[in-house]
Amino acid sequence: MGFLSKLRDRSARVAYGPLEQIFRAVEHSQLSRGATLERIPPPSKRGGGLGTTTYGEWCYTIGIFQSLFFQNLPERPVKMLDVGCGVGRLYLAARPYLTGNDSYLGIDVGKSFIDICKQQYRDANVSFLHTEASNGYYAKDTGGGPVAWPIADNSHNFVTALSVWTHLREEDWRFYLNEVGRVLQPGGRAIISFFVLDELYKPQAKRAQMSPFYPQLENKWIFDTPAYGSKHWVYPAWADVPEVATGVPKKVFDSACADAGLKIAKYLPGQWKDQPGFFFQDVVVFEKAAAAPKRPRAK
Repeated sequence: MGFLSKLRDRSARVAYGPLEQIFRAVEHSQLSRGATLERIPPPSKRGGGLGTTTYGEWCYTIGIFQSLFFQNLPERPVKMLDVGCGVGRLYLAARPYLTGNDSYLGIDVGKSFIDICKQQYRDANVSFLHTEASNGYYAKDTGGGPVAWPIADNSHNFVTALSVWTHLREEDWRFYLNEVGRVLQPGGRAIISFFVLDELYKPQAKRAQMSPFYPQLENKWIFDTPAYGSKHWVYPAWADVPEVATGVPKKVFDSACADAGLKIAKYLPGQWKDQPGFFFQDVVVFEKAAAAPKRPRAK
């Protein structure tokens, strides 16, 4: 059954690309309010099988984060940093709000992703940068520990990351959250997704049946195995390496966010907990505390 299932899935992927091309050619003449959708890359350039690949889920993700971005845009000029930009989902969500004086920088450990973005998105205020880092899932051939981003302190007022911290071991998770706090301007906001093991996460209640909230088995998302011996960072036992999906208990999560200088402004639990949620993963809106006013020097 496993072999037949894999064969069916592979056949479906082969057939999907040509079918989508036909659909999008027909859809183009019917679009009236979806200009951003025209910029979604073709299936062959949507992540190489890592993460979201279907056109429908790209549309869903772009729409839902477009709404969240609108509610949390900083004062202009917007200086946006998209961490783990992949092949541009969150860029397309933000694009309708970026004017000529704003800027967007997407960074990713996948060089092929950055190359696709540079070919696909050519707006004058947009740039993409390949960053070196090690990751057991996304950058298997790169060794060493976490590497600081080549980005100046307090240089951006809007930071985003979709399904990045869900693929990080403890050392990298903490390091790069501190990097967010470093590059974010005082008063700026960050929108990042996680797997947070809070009071809504009830692994004992997850069953071997399809979830009504997402098209996967409920018991797929049970975090029960320590990641590289960590006391708190855990991953599902079925994963080949911990970085496929990592979660962290809420108390530890809160402490790590505070250590990074980030205040939780909005906490939006995800559907992966088998309950109504904003998105599949947990989404958190952070604020960086505004700089304290300088005291006048004593005379």
